[in-house]
Amino acid sequence: MNKALVVLLLAGSAAVSAWAQGPQPAPKTVGKLINVEGLVTVSSGQNLANAVSGAPMVVGNRIITTSSGAVTLNFDNGCDVRLKANQSITVNDSNDCAAILAGVQAVGAVVAAAPVAAAGSSLLVPGLLVAGGAIAIVSVNNNSKNTSPN
Repeated sequence: MNKALVVLLLAGSAAVSAWAQGPQPAPKTVGKLINVEGLVTVSSGQNLANAVSGAPMVVGNRIITTSSGAVTLNFDNGCDVRLKANQSITVNDSNDCAAILAGVQAVGAVVAAAPVAAAGSSLLVPGLLVAGGAIAIVSVNNNSKNTSPN
């Protein structure tokens, strides 16, 4: 292959790559964060930042409160959603307040620890170890059944 053809192919592939990326649409803002308390984070793709009062809410961003955090999401459509400690929501552009509220989720809940913790904090670690051991035994038994030769 001659050098001119190689240069032409490389230039063409670079042009196609740039064309495929094209201009990105502006992010859609649907409100702002107010009354930020404690540690609240905003996740956008690969980026994570601390939330501040007055920051815009962009569709697709995830708002996450820690155990010390709380925030009010002030939507342009009139909905105000209060996230308490250990809650999250992915911002959407719904005009239905009930649908927006339904998107609030608990963060970091440990299902197995709740019944054990109720019995007393001194039983928490041994209870989790027993539960984990039972799961491991079931897993090993299932694997040994699935790997036996026929």
